[in-house]
Amino acid sequence: MKKLLICLLGFTLFFSGCANTGNKSLKDVSESQVKGQIKEGITTRSQVQAMFGSPFKTSYTNNGSLIWTYQYDDTSALTIETVGSAILTLGLAGSKSKGTRNELVILFDEKDVVKKFNMSNSKIESGTLLFAK
Repeated sequence: MKKLLICLLGFTLFFSGCANTGNKSLKDVSESQVKGQIKEGITTRSQVQAMFGSPFKTSYTNNGSLIWTYQYDDTSALTIETVGSAILTLGLAGSKSKGTRNELVILFDEKDVVKKFNMSNSKIESGTLLFAK
């Protein structure tokens, strides 16, 4: 029985470890690096696509201007809450993950040139069951 519990704990921790999702071109990019690559009024849509690939999300403003959003999340579920849940309840209490999100939002003008952009690096956190917010 003890071996079964240890195996279940190991299995739970292994599969709840890390989750990296989104556009990998933003994985290790800082706000200052993006400011060095993109210039408002100069950088074109095709240049942005060459730098970062296809966007995570495409949307439009009310007047029809194109908005591209790039996102990359680097998270880990190996938190105190998740480990405690795995040990005490075999994971039935839920899990909690923490990490960082890199997000780049670009607004293009009618000539497909960058009008405005914003790059942010922020901490994120999510949970399931007892650890849901």
